[in-house]
Amino acid sequence: MKKFKITVEDKTYKIAAERDAADPSLMRLSVDGKAHTVRIEEEEAPQRSSGPRPAATPPPRSGGGGGGGGKIIAQLPGTVLSIDVSEGDSVSAGDKVLVIEAMKMENIITTEVGGAVLAVHVKEGDKVEAGQELVEIA
Repeated sequence: MKKFKITVEDKTYKIAAERDAADPSLMRLSVDGKAHTVRIEEEEAPQRSSGPRPAATPPPRSGGGGGGGGKIIAQLPGTVLSIDVSEGDSVSAGDKVLVIEAMKMENIITTEVGGAVLAVHVKEGDKVEAGQELVEIA
């Protein structure tokens, strides 16, 4: 649960907020200790998924056969919280690669391709921009 202090018209409130895992449009809030459930309507609806959201679509494979490769690209600006792979590691599609905090949420970044980690272009604590290459997989 994320905790915040907000000020509205010079009055400060202590807020704790957490999205409902089963229905991302619902959020449980505690405002100065009083519990509420609210429905969030965003301009772009949250995506429901059964697992972590991949960070990037791998580039198209060329020619006939052989393993593909991929570059994992940051989709949002944020801060790298943890890195779960090192150069030379072998990964499979769906493996957790790193965690980025973006928009006050932890985002688990996974790979869509299997192969060997060629390069890790970030380190823990780095600020990243949308479109920045994070990890390269061969």
